[in-house]
Amino acid sequence: MIIIVLIFPDVHNVVNPLLAALPPQLHCIQPYCHHLPPRNTTLLPSPTSELDIRRRGEKRPIPPELKDEKYFERRRRNNQAAKKSRDARRIREDQIAWRACLLEQENASLRAHVAALRQEALALRSLLAARDEPPAPAPSSTTPD
Repeated sequence: MIIIVLIFPDVHNVVNPLLAALPPQLHCIQPYCHHLPPRNTTLLPSPTSELDIRRRGEKRPIPPELKDEKYFERRRRNNQAAKKSRDARRIREDQIAWRACLLEQENASLRAHVAALRQEALALRSLLAARDEPPAPAPSSTTPD
């Protein structure tokens, strides 16, 4: 089994060349399998999800006199960390979706192989059963002599 670990921020530009290098039976028809929503779709929250969200304190605006160089440096570092975290999550989600797609294909292939083996076993059983049956008596010709 081939497992592809993608470490690029823009996974979609990397998928097509990798697909070209794989054997045809491992190609995904789409980078995401049919049951996964496209990334740009927003999922509607469930009624219980609002209860699960942790309440944050009210935002308190920073007065302009406290916005010094140190403040802007912290904001810049925080923005970079948030972007890095979002990118890492996106890559993880893409890897999971890609692996799920490959596993679904492998599962379908294995199920087809099992079905073929069952059919072959059935055919072999019927051959054995036919072989074990006593031969039909040959028609005897009873001509009076």
